[in-house]
Amino acid sequence: MQVLFLSIMAKCGVFTHVRDLAVHLQNIGVKPLIGFIHDANARILFQTSKSDLDVMEHSLGGIPCFYFESRADLIAKLSDREIQMVHAHSPLVFQHAAFIKSKLGIPLIITLHGIMDWSRPYSDTLRFADRVIAIGPEVAASSGNEFRKKVRIIFNGIDTEYYKPNENKITDQTLKLVWIGRTSGSAARGVGCLAASINMLRKKGIPIEAKIIGNPIGPNLHGLEYHGWIHDPLPILQWSSIAYGRGRSLREAMSCGNAGFLLAEGYGGLVTSKWFEHGRQPQLSGSLKHGCAELDPIQIAKDMLYFHKNRESLQAAGVEARKIAEDYFDIRKMAAETKKLYEEALY
Repeated sequence: MQVLFLSIMAKCGVFTHVRDLAVHLQNIGVKPLIGFIHDANARILFQTSKSDLDVMEHSLGGIPCFYFESRADLIAKLSDREIQMVHAHSPLVFQHAAFIKSKLGIPLIITLHGIMDWSRPYSDTLRFADRVIAIGPEVAASSGNEFRKKVRIIFNGIDTEYYKPNENKITDQTLKLVWIGRTSGSAARGVGCLAASINMLRKKGIPIEAKIIGNPIGPNLHGLEYHGWIHDPLPILQWSSIAYGRGRSLREAMSCGNAGFLLAEGYGGLVTSKWFEHGRQPQLSGSLKHGCAELDPIQIAKDMLYFHKNRESLQAAGVEARKIAEDYFDIRKMAAETKKLYEEALY
């Protein structure tokens, strides 16, 4: 089947999700085509440079893609394509996707990527969609009572064959940490708390190197080496031994063999295999309402100091993190579940 993905060309997790899903759906027989909205509003909103676009296009690995600015432009670029389904991944393309469903008479799939009151601004599109996917229970709940039964939860998967540990990693007495993500508001406070914890330990003579990948908006990042968004975080994730974050970002870091600590609005501590026992699929949201503790720089520093003093435990935690990623985070599961949903909608 040939599926049209409509999405955004932005430096964020939505692009990464769409790219990886398209690649792995192609591996199991789906033919993806990606249309990126690139109108004046999107250009102003995302400020994606020509060099960024080139790198991001290259990362698609040969998946065909195009840019469009309007409905007429979109239809023109689909004139020689036999599209069987349209799958929208951003509110910026919901109306375009609904138009394609009506114009071509094909099923419409929508994926909800974040937490917001989806039913208020997008109720018509959600009602019109044949299937709605949420990347986690928290996102599904935010779809509203009217649509909750319509939503299928398919957890974010990551490419465990790409995000893997560096077998030749150099280890020394310096504790190597990374925070990875893209947060603002209350969720970003965890990064500021992490910086405070690191500086506490440095004042006691503990050697720590700490890097930031992504864009935490708001907190004081003093003492953390800031990298911003980078197109390929793999080298840094293979350099570090401990990672802090939430969601997809934390999954990628754990897949690279980092002991993973859940940190955002609250502090969830070390992610272990016990979290997944008895079929549980824990929410890696870092939210207080999902059981995370209030932010406490002293507790974070204690956990960090334990692994500094107990390197064998740190190594074991990294091995366990990799095993968790292989067992529960693999993108092939996400791709298989998505293909199954496509087949339900189509047939």
